[in-house]
Amino acid sequence: MKVSLIVSVFNEEDVLPLFWNEVQQTAASMQGTLLEVIWVNDGSTDESEAFIQSIVETTDEHGQISHQSIEFSRNFGHEAAMIAGIDHATGDVMVCLDSDLQHPPSCVPDMIQAFQDGNDIVTMIRESRADKRSAQRASAWFYRLLNGLSDFTFEQNASDFFLISARVANILRTNFRERNRFLRGYVQTLGFDKTALSYHAAARAAGESKYRWSGLFNLATIAIFSFSRKPLYLAMAMSMLFFVATLGIAGYSLWIYFFGETPPEGDTTIVVFLSLSFTLLFFVLGVLSMYIGRGIEEIQERPIYLIKTRKTSQPNSSQNTTQT
Repeated sequence: MKVSLIVSVFNEEDVLPLFWNEVQQTAASMQGTLLEVIWVNDGSTDESEAFIQSIVETTDEHGQISHQSIEFSRNFGHEAAMIAGIDHATGDVMVCLDSDLQHPPSCVPDMIQAFQDGNDIVTMIRESRADKRSAQRASAWFYRLLNGLSDFTFEQNASDFFLISARVANILRTNFRERNRFLRGYVQTLGFDKTALSYHAAARAAGESKYRWSGLFNLATIAIFSFSRKPLYLAMAMSMLFFVATLGIAGYSLWIYFFGETPPEGDTTIVVFLSLSFTLLFFVLGVLSMYIGRGIEEIQERPIYLIKTRKTSQPNSSQNTTQT
């Protein structure tokens, strides 16, 4: 069996040596399994690429580990890095994981066993995590909101640490090429046999998290608008509600005007109602713009990523192949 490890890297020079040691230890416990490590450098500006090349150019004396290095022309994002790795993987199964050691390589043998038990997809669930409580609460609320809005049920605390079989990878390569992606959501909705394993997400071994709240918010909106049309239905329902309220206020004003003792003043009511109406209007426009913007990006068909250099190496071989 050949296993492809797809490693997303962005400015991780401090943690990459530690990660590589963990991968080697994991490989030693998987005798008889060929390991293909695909390093996807998502436009790093530090010395991450230099370290990756030093590993790729090293011959594995045991003949077990081969390498691919993919360097993007610029930063295209974590989702694009995973897609690029899947596009170029040659293994029977592929495991996506980050290089910051919050996705422990030691879990890979258990994931392989779950695949051998008949599962095409193995989702890794964060049972506990050592990062900030605010991040934990945000993740919990995100999945509650996503499950409430979507027609699918997603695993709570699922991460970008997962395994897919070669046939699932072929589907992702050919049929799921959106520019705005939520890959961990896609793999849970394909309908193939799947299972979930739990793991502890340790604190970063070195360096700082590259995720910012703005990036997490953008990922959350991509997920919601990719898997749900309920924001549109909500906007329509609120519009109908305000339409009915407008008819009620207009009817009341006419009744008072023709049959009441004094004409209605209602300046405050009108101001409040207009403020609420414009709030609703901008909310509806915002929802529509999200869907329209996504549609425009898909029509443009711009590349998901651009490769600056790509190098491959084989175990017990001094011959490396470089593509630019």
